[in-house]
Amino acid sequence: MLLGKVIQNQRKKLQLSQAELADGICTQAIISKMENQNISPSTNVLISVCQKLHLTLDNVFSQFSSLPSSNLYLDKFQAMDQAVQDKKTTALESMIAEIKEGALPSSEKAHLHFLLALLAESKKDSDEAVFQLNYSLELLQNRKTFWGTIIYSELGSVYLDKNQRVKTNYYYDLAYSNINNITVNSSTEFYYYRSVITKIATWYMENNNFERSDSLIDMGLHKFDKYFTGKFTDVLYFTAAQNALNSPPIDYNRLSHSLTTSIAFAEYNNNQALLDEIKQLMSKHNINELKIKP
Repeated sequence: MLLGKVIQNQRKKLQLSQAELADGICTQAIISKMENQNISPSTNVLISVCQKLHLTLDNVFSQFSSLPSSNLYLDKFQAMDQAVQDKKTTALESMIAEIKEGALPSSEKAHLHFLLALLAESKKDSDEAVFQLNYSLELLQNRKTFWGTIIYSELGSVYLDKNQRVKTNYYYDLAYSNINNITVNSSTEFYYYRSVITKIATWYMENNNFERSDSLIDMGLHKFDKYFTGKFTDVLYFTAAQNALNSPPIDYNRLSHSLTTSIAFAEYNNNQALLDEIKQLMSKHNINELKIKP
């Protein structure tokens, strides 16, 4: 029996309407029948709905439990996102070549073209990256979602590399305006979320918008903590320290705690470049002793 309540609860958790869930897959009426009457659609529709909701067939329909999860595109996208996280560009390119775009719902098509943009960036082709990112945005019915926010931020980063600061600020502002409203549903999504937080918090710090930078750091360090990772934590605390130094009167307890924690995570991440930056900052400001908060 189809567990329609599972689909409905996950849809609401992701803040999707029935129409948004149905987009590119089926009609809203079919979604309604699935949720309210436990009526099973075709297998292709059910798989697409699961992909969009980040569910497996096991979650929603027990008779499919014997099917390997590799039948779902969800697993392939998770593998591709992991390749991004591990900086395995060749593996990412190979996996993308196996995806049949026509079978994907619009949200996953946007996800796919986001990954194509990252590939273009790895090849220093910023024009192709901008094209892929803008195409991704066109595929999204609602841009105030996880992927809309991530794509806005990536556009800002591309323009930052091109030294086009006005466009960088424009897209970072768009990402910032919605980042507190998005939901993270996996460790790979948390990686993108943390990456965005770190980039934009650093941008605002460098442009003297310390309040926005601090609000992002707080989100990055304390929101979705079940997915917590050491990645980016060192940079976030270092940015917090720089904000403290530039926000008189200086809170020396906060400054000391941020630097101490940044050093600890930089050592854990083997981030020698950041350790060198911390050393330079401490020397410049004559900071000789650090104390972590009790």
